[in-house]
Amino acid sequence: MGLPLLRMTFDWREMEHKASQFITARMEEIGKRIGAEHVHAEARTGRYTIVPYQSTHNTGGATMGTDPGTSAINKYLQSWDVPNVFVIGANAFPQNAGYNPTDTVGALTYWALDAIKNRYLKRPGALA
Repeated sequence: MGLPLLRMTFDWREMEHKASQFITARMEEIGKRIGAEHVHAEARTGRYTIVPYQSTHNTGGATMGTDPGTSAINKYLQSWDVPNVFVIGANAFPQNAGYNPTDTVGALTYWALDAIKNRYLKRPGALA
């Protein structure tokens, strides 16, 4: 359609490996100090992969916000640039909150669908 697509790649770099080594050593130390019988701590190594379960819950990519200059979608998960495009998912979050985002994604989905059904379909266009 004449619009370029964004390709984003990610891999562990030196900083992520060092951070993993540091926090893994702290967790191992805590486990031993509290008297754990067995402590298995293994820092991240190698390349990033989504194949083994890592509890990563990747987020971001189409961040939600109140300003089209600093976000991709509005509070209804509607594209600032193309009002008939709604982007549903954890892509809306600027970062991972540290817990499974499924419930929040579900709530935002219902929020967006309600806005589409009760506002957008009655008067197509920007909702925010």
